[in-house]
Amino acid sequence: MGIEGYIHKWATTLWTYLVLYLLGAWYMVKELLVPHRTPTGITNQKGRVAVITGGGRGIGLQTVRQFLLLEMTVIIGGRDVKSIEEAVSRLRSEGVNTGTVKCFEMDLCSLTSVRNFAKTFTNLGMPLHVLVNNAGIMFWPWNVTEDGHEHHWSVNYLGHFLLSHLLAPHLAASSTLNQPSRVVNLSSSIHYMGGINFNDVNNKKNYSPQRAYAQSKLAQMMFTITLNERMAKQGVLALAVHPGVVATELFQHVTWAKTFPRLASTFLKTPSQGSDTVVYVALSQEVKEGGHYYENCQCTQPAAAALKSDDRNRLWDLTCRQLDIQEFGKV
Repeated sequence: MGIEGYIHKWATTLWTYLVLYLLGAWYMVKELLVPHRTPTGITNQKGRVAVITGGGRGIGLQTVRQFLLLEMTVIIGGRDVKSIEEAVSRLRSEGVNTGTVKCFEMDLCSLTSVRNFAKTFTNLGMPLHVLVNNAGIMFWPWNVTEDGHEHHWSVNYLGHFLLSHLLAPHLAASSTLNQPSRVVNLSSSIHYMGGINFNDVNNKKNYSPQRAYAQSKLAQMMFTITLNERMAKQGVLALAVHPGVVATELFQHVTWAKTFPRLASTFLKTPSQGSDTVVYVALSQEVKEGGHYYENCQCTQPAAAALKSDDRNRLWDLTCRQLDIQEFGKV
């Protein structure tokens, strides 16, 4: 790479960095000014089953908490089963005594691990009413998984696409006319700034953690819309959520949040608040249609890039090739 190439790379990276942080700042101010909304239209969920990824901390754990209080059976998939079980034990000690929890290993950096988790769930013989694709990483340095995929791409998007494919038959079989099964993808407002590098989704040539994160979140949003189109006839709704700018471990690679933790805690939503829109979209009877994007328990417009059907179909086909999926939902 010549000097011009280096200048272009660093100028692009700096621009991406500034734009994403300005967007984040705008959302923090917006969330301070707009009252926080809590879920409505939700009744007791006893007898219903949810699968959630990364349910051992942050937004995921608080989502599990709300599901348990509604008497659901919750299956958690995560990398560290022991730490998840300890987190659930803390919930129990805090008085969350309803519902049932089972924890199993699943590492979204390993497609084999995702497949094994899906087999484990199938062997439980349970129905599946809600799948929450919650686990995620943000602004990680360059690295690839054992399967050769960039980490943001694998954890935030590709692994969840595979999991949704493998569990799709259970979702379809468990759906009813009055209570359609749902897939909830945790996207982010950062998806507005994302773009899909179809020639190199790993972004190896000009890697930027911010750009990789934004790409993965746009991919989630595009996946949500296309998945809803393809599974609506089977009674499965797919929806995407921006939980808010929330104080979680996602910010471990965000310099200002590490440097000024007290400031971060002042401006960021709590994990409990972050889980509210997730729970609303997953369970509320007020949510009638899929293929939509929600912020603060309200449906809002996603990025224009997510609405381009040609690009969405191109992404779908690319993803199926990466995962060797011949027909989505046929396992």
